[in-house]
Parts: sequence; structure tokens; C-alpha cells
Amino acid sequence: MNEHERRATTEALFRDVNERIAESAERFDAEETEFVCECADVNCTHRVTASLDEYEEVRDDPTTFLLVPGHEQDDIEQVVSDRGRFRVVEKLHDAVRRTVIRLNPRPTPTES
Repeated sequence: MNEHERRATTEALFRDVNERIAESAERFDAEETEFVCECADVNCTHRVTASLDEYEEVRDDPTTFLLVPGHEQDDIEQVVSDRGRFRVVEKLHDAVRRTVIRLNPRPTPTES
């Protein structure tokens, strides 16, 4: 696995953790919750407060991720939305895009 694929796999792992957090928040009818930062740093422990609606907007595209401001990495992604509390980034690097799409826990419209 190359460096880009390793970073994408880390981000996909954090996305999977956030999927479980969102499921739990939905069960308890929480309006917002704390998600983990979905950056490529395996040691990151930062949290992002977002509503479930905001989280769902990010999850609409398997190449977008929720990050703490300043955790974006310009060589693999670009900021597509700055919400103040968090940023939404889109993966641009080909190997990273392929990896995060392959590891997407949600079915894409073509898979349904």
C-alpha cells in the first residue's frame, strides 16, 4: 500500500467510526453530536461538533470528509466548504479518491 492509499484508508476508518456515532445519535434523537475528525493523521483525537443534517450532507458524496480546520492536506484534497466549526474537504488525488470510494460504507446509487 502506498502513502496515499494509507492516508485514504485512515480517513475511511474515521468515517466508519462516525457512521456508528451518527447511528447512535439518531437512536437518541440528538440534534447534533461530536464526530471524530476524518483527517489522515492516525493519532488525531480532535472532535467536530455538527448536526446530523450537516453530517448527512458530507456523507452524500463518498469523496467528501469532515475535518477540524487546519487538518486538511493540500496534496490530496481541497476545502469545498468552511463551516467555521469544521471544514468539508473533497479528495482530489486519484489513488485517494479510488480508495475512499472503494471503502465507502454506504451504497452508491449505482450499487442500489
